[in-house]
Amino acid sequence: MNRSPLLVPALLPALLLTACGGGESATTPPTPVPPSTPPPTSATPSQGVPIPRTAADGRDLAACQDGECEVVVRKGDILRFGTVVDTEPLTVVSAGDTFTVTDPSGFTASVGGAGGKLQTGSVQIEVGESAGSRTAIRISPRP
Repeated sequence: MNRSPLLVPALLPALLLTACGGGESATTPPTPVPPSTPPPTSATPSQGVPIPRTAADGRDLAACQDGECEVVVRKGDILRFGTVVDTEPLTVVSAGDTFTVTDPSGFTASVGGAGGKLQTGSVQIEVGESAGSRTAIRISPRP
């Protein structure tokens, strides 16, 4: 009587375990990926123009009285300057993809996108990034 037909099914599990690397599973659990954290942003004058959520003065437009501020503006905001700054109040006509201001005389200046600069009176306005209908700007004395 030949016993080899019974031997193959009995040895098959042992052969398969050896072929797959012994007692290890053929699938390994995925390695967890650490959560990505965006780099910290800062609104210091030596760095780029701030994005809306990090403007140093936030929505405090009165911070611009002295001609130096970092604020988030939207359409309809009025930027008023103190008597030491030789600049008429500026009304924000548009904020977002295009930043536009106008003064009481009708002078209008417009810049498209982040990184643009415009000058009016004795101030310079650097345009930062926009979020929806709000734009971060940095106002400083005109060079």
